[in-house]
Amino acid sequence: MNQSKKRILFIDGPLGGGGAERVLIDILRNIDYDRYEVDLAVICRGGVLMDEVPEQVRVVELWDGYSLAYKLAFRLSKWLRCNWLFSRKMNGKKLRKNYDIEISFLEGMPLKLGALRKTKAKKATWVHADLFRHRYEEAQFYPGEELMAYNKMDVVVNVSKHSEEAFSRRFPECIAEKRTIYNPVDRKKIERLASEGNIIKDDKRLTVITVGRVTAPKNPERFLQVAKLAKEAGLSVRFKWVGDGELRAKMEALRDEMGLSEMVEFTGFVKNPYPHIQAADIMMVTSDYEGFCLVICEAMCLGVPVISTRTAGPSEIIGDNEYGVLTDLSAEALFEAVKELTPSDIRQEMGMDARKRPEAYSVEKAIEQITELI
Repeated sequence: MNQSKKRILFIDGPLGGGGAERVLIDILRNIDYDRYEVDLAVICRGGVLMDEVPEQVRVVELWDGYSLAYKLAFRLSKWLRCNWLFSRKMNGKKLRKNYDIEISFLEGMPLKLGALRKTKAKKATWVHADLFRHRYEEAQFYPGEELMAYNKMDVVVNVSKHSEEAFSRRFPECIAEKRTIYNPVDRKKIERLASEGNIIKDDKRLTVITVGRVTAPKNPERFLQVAKLAKEAGLSVRFKWVGDGELRAKMEALRDEMGLSEMVEFTGFVKNPYPHIQAADIMMVTSDYEGFCLVICEAMCLGVPVISTRTAGPSEIIGDNEYGVLTDLSAEALFEAVKELTPSDIRQEMGMDARKRPEAYSVEKAIEQITELI
């Protein structure tokens, strides 16, 4: 390792198609490798984004899949409060001892593993969610362990001011420095990838799209309820959900039960979702919780108007309906917003205004802040 360069370790899980993983890839693509040497430790290899890790990054696979060894370490930690096996892995020969900074890039297990590192490196962790309302990561810690892990960090980075406020409400005893670094939005990359697809815009029907994992926090059932209301009102609208997740099969079955088979499509995971977004008329976010919601900014880059439930990250991006439409957490409110955006001139005006907003979240600004952190 070149000692003239700063040494960075990122810790994450498998690189699936979620927003946090895509943010990590964007950061890794924009790091100055003349100044930094980067290792990425993943719990195990795999995930649809693994082949997008830049070649300059040394990838370290901690376990060979979610193996018996990993499961044993997890059970010892969770049920017997013994982190010896996890600690041995995190301080073993696979990882270097002389990083300048070690970054756990996700809540839950990456944080837990990063906190077990016994080095003098600066330690930081990323929070991508509203941890006050959405405590999905609790099951990965024994009682009191999560706060102890955060208190071993020098810095807790949140992806929005709202998520930072939620974190402070959840962990008021956390002594680490808190700061906000917005997720980078690479407009040039988004526009380039959008131009590479061959998705044809539907000129006969309005297309409402959602991009994200089909999971409980995203509330895909609410998405179906909006489609049902549109059908009952006789609107000519198609609804498309781009993404995969554990609830996809259940939602497809529910869609069929609701008589929406001709109206709602679940595409599954799509490596390049941007042509789908560009061909849509409205981006709709139906989530119960969002830390930042990168896909809103991605839609804005492409001039697609956004409707979102009023949660942490979207509220910060959209403001007082300045760059899109915020609604309460009900299918009825979302449907009313869709109706309001039916006229093409209203959508076009909103899309043009929205294009300005991602400038606040440029890659250059984010990398500058991360450089300051390092």
